[in-house]
Amino acid sequence: MFKHIRRTIIATAAALTLGLGGAVLATSAASAAPGSAPASAAPACSTATLSVWVNLSAGSVAAGTTAWPLDFTNTGSRACTLDGYPGASATNANGGQLGRAADRWPIFKASKVTIPAGGTAHAYLFWLQVQNFTPSGCKLGTASLLKVYPPGQRSAADAFFSMQVCRSTKPLYQYLWVSTVQAGVGHSL
Repeated sequence: MFKHIRRTIIATAAALTLGLGGAVLATSAASAAPGSAPASAAPACSTATLSVWVNLSAGSVAAGTTAWPLDFTNTGSRACTLDGYPGASATNANGGQLGRAADRWPIFKASKVTIPAGGTAHAYLFWLQVQNFTPSGCKLGTASLLKVYPPGQRSAADAFFSMQVCRSTKPLYQYLWVSTVQAGVGHSL
């Protein structure tokens, strides 16, 4: 019940922030479903019609890595599609990138996902415990935001993401990965 309320509050705030003048509810019932609209009929989702957030309440941890759903809610008035991997990077409050951008984690096959108006799709964001790295090599820092580029888009949306990160850009200190977009609201892996 609390997850449903939290998602509804986040989607409502995002819709009002975008100046839509109304609330679009992101609930499990309104989530993207395969075949909800013909994929060929719906255009690609633009960043402007998506509300993006890291669903911290649905995280799961294994072997020093935490996985969270990275949810994309369609705040537009018609269905749209996402296909492939989103881009993501941790930033400071001023938008400056901290460390390396997220790499791709191919745990799911990419497929076009149609998101109805008010519906949600998700990818997974994987974060490696940066305390596992040497502090001097990693150059620990704290992120404020996650800059997210929906698949195929050149403009980004910001999602709250207050986590410890590595500021080093060396490949050894990779700490973020993303999966392909999947239908529906994300859940714990």
